Amino acid sequence: MEKLSEYFSIVEEVTAEGPEGDKFLIDALCQCRDTGWYIGLEIKRSHLYKSEFSKAMRQAIHYRLSRINDKRVPELEAQQLPTVALFPDWMGKHDEDDVSYAQEAEGMRLVGAQIRVSTFRENNLGNLVLIGGQGAIWYSETGWTGNAKGWLFGKRGFASTRRKDFGKTS
Repeated sequence: MEKLSEYFSIVEEVTAEGPEGDKFLIDALCQCRDTGWYIGLEIKRSHLYKSEFSKAMRQAIHYRLSRINDKRVPELEAQQLPTVALFPDWMGKHDEDDVSYAQEAEGMRLVGAQIRVSTFRENNLGNLVLIGGQGAIWYSETGWTGNAKGWLFGKRGFASTRRKDFGKTS
């Protein structure tokens, strides 16, 4: 959170409601200081394994499909977030070094990307990268990539939210 606060204004524990009336508490809502774009953030402990990552991904998907109803962010009332980012990303690590679930991790990220769930990871230089599917959409050192706006806000209907996907985009 400390690293992100350099680039984003952050509101913690934001309330939202799912399509079936479920109540959610999103760990953080982050507004980019440069563009004003909002993203949700689901934070887990410092390392994840297969079952934990799949549960966290499912949770982020539920958050992405929900609608914001937190009075602290009235401009997002009844809006869906363009993405909910999961941190940390899971690269397929197993507690036994000779076992790798890298392909399973990639598959989960790709499924999540269909619903605009992304992942944050720290690269080997200590910089943050927001990954949408297979490609980066934001770097802490350079900002949003050229394809970020399309990935976040481009028309992409899905499930019961097809006609009500997004409201304002900035």
